[in-house]
Amino acid sequence: MFTEESLSMAVYRDERGVEYVSVPLPTHEVTQAVPIDARITSKRATAKPVPFYAGTDGAELARQPRSHRRQWSDAQWLAYREQVELEAELARDDAPVASAVLVKK
Repeated sequence: MFTEESLSMAVYRDERGVEYVSVPLPTHEVTQAVPIDARITSKRATAKPVPFYAGTDGAELARQPRSHRRQWSDAQWLAYREQVELEAELARDDAPVASAVLVKK
């Protein structure tokens, strides 16, 4: 029914009440082409809800949305903190890696 492009486009309305639909730009552009005085009024695409994770895998808990942390048990908090400490420890041990890329014409 809807294409992926039409779902990701937002509708803007300026101070006079004129509505603008965002225009898809070339792929190297990172902004949407709308008038400067327009304000966003709605977004057609909504994020899919992430189901609540009940396990104690620290790596999976680190990927969960922050809003889920309110419902975590003590065991989940412990697993999450251990995962964060492990990642920090591994990041400390990482040696800088240098690489060179040669481009020939």
